Amino acid sequence: MTILDSHVHVWDPEQIPHPWLEEAPALNRAFLPGNIDTAGGRIGEWVFVETDAIPAFARAEADWVASLDWPGLRGVVAHVEMARGDVELQLDELQGARLLVGVRPSLQNGPADIIASSEFAADLREIASRGLAFDACVRWHQLDALVEAASRAPETRIVLDHLGKPPVLEGLESAQGSAWRRGIEHLAALPNVFVKCSGVPAEAGDAFDEVAGVFDRVALDAFGSERAMFGSDWPVSGEAGFGLPVARAVDALRAAVSEAEWSHLTGATARAFYGINTSDV
Repeated sequence: MTILDSHVHVWDPEQIPHPWLEEAPALNRAFLPGNIDTAGGRIGEWVFVETDAIPAFARAEADWVASLDWPGLRGVVAHVEMARGDVELQLDELQGARLLVGVRPSLQNGPADIIASSEFAADLREIASRGLAFDACVRWHQLDALVEAASRAPETRIVLDHLGKPPVLEGLESAQGSAWRRGIEHLAALPNVFVKCSGVPAEAGDAFDEVAGVFDRVALDAFGSERAMFGSDWPVSGEAGFGLPVARAVDALRAAVSEAEWSHLTGATARAFYGINTSDV
């Protein structure tokens, strides 16, 4: 069965500026579709997720990605800025972009109070009115704020990226781990919220083998596989970023789930969430 990877990145600093790459020398080069780690050919379809480029290049990035020689590309999640009063104009700018299925802002390094604000929730509702999904890349200590936002926009399809960046090194039984688990359970109680089993290598580093599947299992028990999807987070969580071949992440997740769960995680959930119909490609 071909896996649909719900979270992959490509970029070329010569095409679209990414200031953050200057602080990440191992990643400060072009990563293109032909370079993607397919886990030995098991992955054959992808959803591209924005790469925190300069916000003014949101439409340019979406168009550039869709123009690449990438037969397996099934969806594009473009960049958007939230709670600044112009989300309608930003979405107008993105309208008509090929394969556009969702949007994502950069939230993980920002204050939680913005996520919990009424302005943020209003923007979420506007995103839903355009038929788009919303990727939420937040850290574990921002989960309560995301619960507030998601509860105010029940019609918006929201997916939590990277399990909410759990405190992997502190451990599941730590105070931080307990707070993460509570946040996951509160989000899972909202039917419009989904979760991506992705990004753990970037949080775990050399400790990946010790925690592989542990945090995924907590999220899966809370959300159910019908609201969970696999994402490689390549190249950030790949060999170029954190030294982990995608096959190891795939194998670790597969070992933690049943056959029935696996079919949801590797395609069915992402297709339903993003509204992907392969026959239309």
